Amino acid sequence: MGPDHLGVPSRARVALIAIAAVALAGCGSGQQQPATTSADQPVTPSTDPAQVEAAPAALPPAPERLTLQTPPGAYPVIWVKVHQEVEMRTEPGGGELIERIGRESPFGSPSVFGVVDKRGPWAGVTTSLLPNNQLGWIKLDPQRIEYGWTKYSITVDLSERRAALAKGDRVELSFPVTVGAPGADTPSGRFAVSDTFTGLDSAAYGCCALALSATQPNLPSGWLGGRTIAIHGTSGPLGIAASHGCVRAADASVAKLVHTIPLGTPVFIRA
Repeated sequence: MGPDHLGVPSRARVALIAIAAVALAGCGSGQQQPATTSADQPVTPSTDPAQVEAAPAALPPAPERLTLQTPPGAYPVIWVKVHQEVEMRTEPGGGELIERIGRESPFGSPSVFGVVDKRGPWAGVTTSLLPNNQLGWIKLDPQRIEYGWTKYSITVDLSERRAALAKGDRVELSFPVTVGAPGADTPSGRFAVSDTFTGLDSAAYGCCALALSATQPNLPSGWLGGRTIAIHGTSGPLGIAASHGCVRAADASVAKLVHTIPLGTPVFIRA
């Protein structure tokens, strides 16, 4: 698969490369296809508006709510339909309005969310709009939301300073990482991949990066690089605690992640 398979529109890619070095959290120096139901194929949003808009004419009427049914061992994912907008709230069925979310993320990727919980017609999703490990709630309106699933997951072990890419129960890649330094610790919890960046060729972020729904609550004084936690490349040392919260790995390892997993893939960060 090519670099566009992760859902970042090509017209936005140049801008993404330009802003990535200042938009991700302090890490220090150093096209997707339409949804399918194959048991081996991660389900991801299409970025072709014509393709999405043509589909309803050939499909039966949409159900009143989405069920989020997934195969065993798979993780549900939802995304905002083209030309649609959804509300994210602090509680299922109501609560405070957090934000109205359109088709694209602030980085230009499709707005994709990993689902952690479901209560009636509401999905609890991990989001960077709230403090770490607090869920935002989106109504499963089939007119505005589509859903799918992925069997991929990423686990980061902070104490071992290693990460792993798995598909179901099978580990496909295990690699050393550098994590947050004391006082700027990498947050633990369950998060999801929200955006991907390729072609960075950056001294700070390596070849590529995966932005997560995690944020750094303890930014160092004077840091202007944003709050987003990412997994990104580096040519520096690995297996140490030295970043501002991001997870650094060798370029080859991060490239494997970027070209394998879909947006919304869960990321489990363990202390």
